Amino acid sequence: MEETYDVIIIGGGVVGCACVFELTSRGFSCLLLEKNEHLAAEASSGNSGMLHTGFDATEGLELDCIQRCQARVFPLLDKLGVPVNHIGATMVAWDEQQLERFPQIVANSNAAKCTTMHELSCSELYKREPNITSGALGALWIPGEAVTDPWLFPVLLANDACKKGARILLRSRVCSVVRNTEMWIVETTRGTFNSKCVVNCAGLYGDIVNILAGKSEFRILPRKGQYTVYSKSAQNLLNSSILPVPSDVTKGVIVFRSVYDNVIVGPTAENVDSRRQAPVDESIRLRLTEIAAKVVRELPSHPVVSLYTGVRPATDVKDYIISAETERNWITVGGIRSTGLSGSLGIAEKVHSLVKTSLNIEPDRGQSLFISKPDVSFTRHGSAIVDGVEHFITHPLTFAGRTEYVANSRM
Repeated sequence: MEETYDVIIIGGGVVGCACVFELTSRGFSCLLLEKNEHLAAEASSGNSGMLHTGFDATEGLELDCIQRCQARVFPLLDKLGVPVNHIGATMVAWDEQQLERFPQIVANSNAAKCTTMHELSCSELYKREPNITSGALGALWIPGEAVTDPWLFPVLLANDACKKGARILLRSRVCSVVRNTEMWIVETTRGTFNSKCVVNCAGLYGDIVNILAGKSEFRILPRKGQYTVYSKSAQNLLNSSILPVPSDVTKGVIVFRSVYDNVIVGPTAENVDSRRQAPVDESIRLRLTEIAAKVVRELPSHPVVSLYTGVRPATDVKDYIISAETERNWITVGGIRSTGLSGSLGIAEKVHSLVKTSLNIEPDRGQSLFISKPDVSFTRHGSAIVDGVEHFITHPLTFAGRTEYVANSRM
């Protein structure tokens, strides 16, 4: 007999993991389907690990979800045992034109009630960040910005959901979705499953999954970002994340420390045709080295330990797409570009609200909101044992940070 669930979630990136965590905690029986061999293997394996406050987000779903996530994420990270560093961010102006944008950036942040921002003089900037290159004209201090482990967080969200009764099925590509009078019938490469509701969190393949369901409300326009990861020997060069002043076209390249104290330069933003993980481009690597030297002159003298790319599921609109088709109990979560980690819990809240109030689906059991801290240990070969189950590390920042830490601790 085919298994039946309240909700089937398609996609095991950070957003899908947040949704299965939220819905299972609220009492819904859930199945998460992920086509890859590991969780967080597509767009979620190539992000920055930064938890943004939303100070530069335009008003709409993205800003709302980031703010909702900000209200919940730090206590949850603590309960799960995920490392976080409230490092703050410094936005640096290198010319008069950039400096002139500061009042509007501050006004936008204040209007959105995002975070406290403080303008810094040159002397205050160089007192805080003595190693950045000379020539800056001023800066904005944004204390609320933080960094975390971008891989461990979604994996532990999924693990918590499993402990509360959810099922996670890997290597399960969705082949077809058909709606009968009462249920969705979801056929995958590992079997057929039924559910009252489907939540499409398929990221880079979200438009394709929607087409399977007879919907075509958006189209994914893949956008590549490339990063350079420097050794932890460079960690003392920065006291905060160094942000560029955003332009009308891009937010620019950031120089920041990971939660494991590697120093990262990135991401870039290039539109690409393929949704698959893009290869490292040598010309972009050289450009990132130039940017590193312009921001922190001594940074390129430190060893590079990794280069990586990520492909973001951009669309032709700037905001998130989170919508419910009430006639067929289908929820679309799409266009979650570069802020999926920062907005994940807020997105999951929105999805829960849609399931319960728009689709009028009641959970089949009571809530289970207690978080039991998992047992986590990292191996020397790029994996982690979580409550006895081994998970391969898909994110280069976690891999670089944790494998070096484990190796050093055992020497």
